[in-house]
Amino acid sequence: MKLIDNMTVRMSWGLVLLMFTSLILVLSALGFYAVSDTGAVDEKAGLVEAGIFLVLGVTFITIALVLWGVTVNVIRPLERAVGHFERMAKGDLSGAVEKRGNNEIGRLFAAMDHMQQSLGRTVGKVRQGGQTIHRHSQEISKGNTDLSSRTEQQAASLQETASSMEELTSTVSQNADNARQASQLAVDASHTARRGGEVVSEVVGTMRGINDSSHQVSEIIKVIDSIAFQTNILALNASVEAARAGEHGRGFAVVAEEVRNLAGRSSGASKEIRGLIEDSVARVTEGTALVDRAGQTMEAIVSAVQRVSDIMDEIAAASQEQSHGIGQVNQAVTQMDQVTQQNAVLVEQAANAASELEREAEQLHTAVATFRLGSQSSEPVSDFRTDTATANHRHDDDAELARWMPQLVGKADHQSNRTARSSASPDEDWSSF
Repeated sequence: MKLIDNMTVRMSWGLVLLMFTSLILVLSALGFYAVSDTGAVDEKAGLVEAGIFLVLGVTFITIALVLWGVTVNVIRPLERAVGHFERMAKGDLSGAVEKRGNNEIGRLFAAMDHMQQSLGRTVGKVRQGGQTIHRHSQEISKGNTDLSSRTEQQAASLQETASSMEELTSTVSQNADNARQASQLAVDASHTARRGGEVVSEVVGTMRGINDSSHQVSEIIKVIDSIAFQTNILALNASVEAARAGEHGRGFAVVAEEVRNLAGRSSGASKEIRGLIEDSVARVTEGTALVDRAGQTMEAIVSAVQRVSDIMDEIAAASQEQSHGIGQVNQAVTQMDQVTQQNAVLVEQAANAASELEREAEQLHTAVATFRLGSQSSEPVSDFRTDTATANHRHDDDAELARWMPQLVGKADHQSNRTARSSASPDEDWSSF
């Protein structure tokens, strides 16, 4: 039987050709022998006939053996091979391929067994890849969902911050304007106070001049008082001399009396004027002291107003710098808000891509789920949503996913523009695979 299994098609057809060649040679030899020696042929006709029937019998037996060998070694194995191919076409890769000899059919079965094992390993890897893609797409989708939520919260916070910064910018700008106005008012007040100080200084000078004039008037009044006193003495002397003269000096006595009255009146008036002058001098002295104190107060006010003006200038400059800095912060917050909005859009696109990738992984698993794998084709595959890989294998899956991710994400981005695909039959899945 092993000889039949190892019999090749070339060997079978070689035996058939050899037998037909031998038959033709024997028949040709008998024909030439009959033509050359007719009498001998007639004498040995029975022997020749027996030889011919023997050759024909051997030929037919050989042909029958060859046909049986071809049937057993070629036709039936081909029928079994067709059955194996039909089974594999339906997705069943679990069947065992029998081992045959080293002929063409045996090599065909060996190649078919190798192909089935390769397909089994490939389908197993595709299943594991689909599980890995599905698992990671779920993780990516979950992460993108969380990131999208946090990005939306951050965007809302940035919008509130931007609104607050705008209000703060407006307030600081208004404060800067108020500070500038206050600084200008302080400068004006400083100028006014300085002019007031100058006026007070002039008033002090005027009061001092009045005081000096009052002293001069007092001296003049003293001179007038002295003259009135001397006039009174002269009038008294004149009255004494008139009394001595008697009747002749009576008129002169009247004149002397009138002069003495005028001198008395002049002395009284000068005393009153001197009292008024002294009171005016006292009042002028007191006013001068008050004006001096007012001048000192005005100088202090001018100094304080100048300090206030300097401080208001510093406040205005600081408010201006603060307004400029807050404007830059507001611009940065606005840019952050725009970037956050763009990130939110990108995160949403990534979430959609992850969802599409998950659907593609499910479709991939559905496509390869029709294949039934044998125990030797691949390792046992767990449920599609169960993670049974080890840490090292997960690391390998992560690396493989990192290589596949750009193509898969690109495919997911364009998936929304495609129409819905109909469910494929197992034969179509096998064809696409």
